[in-house]
Amino acid sequence: MNSFLKQGLTELWKEVLHVNRLPRFEEIVGDDDVKQIFAKAIRSKRPVHLLLVGSPGTAKTMFLTEIMYSTKKSYFTVGSNTTKAGLVNQLFENAPKYLLIDELDKMSGNDQVSLLHLMETGIISETKVKKTRQLELVSWVFASANSTERIIEPLLSRFLVLEIPDYTFEEFKEIAIAKLEKENIDRHLGQIIIEKVWSHSRDIRDVIKVGRLVRNEQEVSLIIRMMKRNKTSKSP
Repeated sequence: MNSFLKQGLTELWKEVLHVNRLPRFEEIVGDDDVKQIFAKAIRSKRPVHLLLVGSPGTAKTMFLTEIMYSTKKSYFTVGSNTTKAGLVNQLFENAPKYLLIDELDKMSGNDQVSLLHLMETGIISETKVKKTRQLELVSWVFASANSTERIIEPLLSRFLVLEIPDYTFEEFKEIAIAKLEKENIDRHLGQIIIEKVWSHSRDIRDVIKVGRLVRNEQEVSLIIRMMKRNKTSKSP
């Protein structure tokens, strides 16, 4: 597909998103197919559950937070901090149409079971001190994970799994430049940060961390060395 046609399709898709008041994901570079699938899922009359799987720093969380900010009746939570009791209580209190779960793979197996019940039946129930409360809830579940290894198979089967590829250097550079400009980082220093972070971790979040700490090239090298040392010390 030539660049002119591709740009035309991208602009057309942005117009469709604007007319339908859907998330536009403007700060996410690439992944246009994933953006379109999310838009189709949100417009679906019946729940479609999506799971984004990919390396850290590949915009998975950005997809979820964009949906949180641009859609009504959504609830965002992090899998590592989510318990069955806490999740059930939030579902009863908020009855979200869109349940957004970051780091699903860090949610315990027992807690994943409560989520599976919601996705299978649309029914939430809880019994405490001989008192039972029950709620029928039609909810779309959108989640992210670094891998699917720790997600129980019955739950995984309920998702349409979308694998997010790692950024190319050009994509990484484009995103990083935009982020560093917002931090008022000098462009030359920013280029050094981008190249060194790319060689170290390829994580956009590290670009921001380093950018906020350093004032010159020597400090960039120092911080990256310390990050590498810390990473090595944690390796098994």
